[in-house]
Amino acid sequence: MQEENKQMANFNSAVLTDKGINLLAKAQAGRTTIQFTKAATGNGSYTLGEKLNDRTALKEQKQQFLINSKSVINNSTLYLRFIITNKQESGNLDVGYYVKEVGIFANDPDEGEILYAIATAVNEQWDYLPAYNNLIPSTITMEFYTEVHNASTVNIVAGAGNYVTQEEFEEFKKKQSSDIILEDKISGKKYKLGIENGSVFVEEV
Repeated sequence: MQEENKQMANFNSAVLTDKGINLLAKAQAGRTTIQFTKAATGNGSYTLGEKLNDRTALKEQKQQFLINSKSVINNSTLYLRFIITNKQESGNLDVGYYVKEVGIFANDPDEGEILYAIATAVNEQWDYLPAYNNLIPSTITMEFYTEVHNASTVNIVAGAGNYVTQEEFEEFKKKQSSDIILEDKISGKKYKLGIENGSVFVEEV
């Protein structure tokens, strides 16, 4: 079974929320670390120039996902990546929607989980995520850049690794000569990577 992979539509620059700024200040003061917990997507509509920093949630959240990976771009910017899909263990998507808003959530030691940053799609340049048809999952690879400003430690609640990009697979192939086996740190399950008809797949072993 092959997956349909899409690239994300055109998005405006991400905005740090007020609660995100407060958490960042705590991290810079050494009071806490920044732990990103999840990403969320929705189809809420925004007007040009609408304030985003005071938002505490997406307007019309439809799904949420664990973050697959992170990397530091420089001392103020962090790159996060996650896979938007209509097929999830928590429940498949029954009704399709346009992905118009994306949020990144983090743990605040005083407030619990907060909306840390938000990005909105450029008007009329959205991607459509269809309902799952019980045959072929649709996926969108989302790349998200957010501010961290010299925070001493940044962690993420990592994704389960059920989706692997072609680039990741090629990098693993360079390092290993035998079957590539990955272990999910959360569930303890093991997965084997492979290629079938030019598409990367992950198979539980």
